[in-house]
Amino acid sequence: MKDYVSGGYYVLKEIPRPSDLSEIVPEKLVTVSNCFTTVLTDIIQLEWDAYENVTEAIAEEAKEFGIPASQIPELVSWAKKQHNSNYKVYADVIPALELLDRFITHRGTHVVGIGLHRSRLESFASQIGKDINKGSGLLELVNEGRSPADGGNPLGFEPLGFRATTFHSWLCHYAPDEVYKRFGIRPNEHGLIDKFEDARQANDYLLETGAEPAIWEPWLLLDYTPAIRRSN
Repeated sequence: MKDYVSGGYYVLKEIPRPSDLSEIVPEKLVTVSNCFTTVLTDIIQLEWDAYENVTEAIAEEAKEFGIPASQIPELVSWAKKQHNSNYKVYADVIPALELLDRFITHRGTHVVGIGLHRSRLESFASQIGKDINKGSGLLELVNEGRSPADGGNPLGFEPLGFRATTFHSWLCHYAPDEVYKRFGIRPNEHGLIDKFEDARQANDYLLETGAEPAIWEPWLLLDYTPAIRRSN
């Protein structure tokens, strides 16, 4: 993974194929896009936030990920002891995996890391102005230049547009159909693109056809979820 720069580690839920996407997309898929899936954030932010100010948000997110209400006091104590460098996403994989192991019972939850090929760093930097927050939340991780952690299972590439601390996806534009028709590039069993060059081509197509202003790049998704959980 030395050819890639880490963009953080996301605790998220795999999803069924949205009804408005064609069957070229598999029945279940993995995406980092907040437009389609639930990405854990409130529990990460609890390291800095006063619990009494976010009680409802924590309860809702805990329920979403199958964390029993009886465990919330323990969860709060654990979250307050973390030393994460980012307010929105885990900068290291270890706390994300510990959260999954100790608290989360929802079986469709994954810990997914994203990596940007180093050949795309200039492209990434050139698009910072497209984001109202100038890449805040992701730029810091990219600038650290750390490679993704070892042990991740490569799932494929997802063209993602980072804007206002969240991700849009090629799925937002029904791009899998168009990309297949124009270039013969078909989504794999995770709804992603197998080859970097194909993902770059799909990403360029989005930029050429009017994707919303965002930092659009083809990100490699790596699944760190323990195999025993993926098989259940």
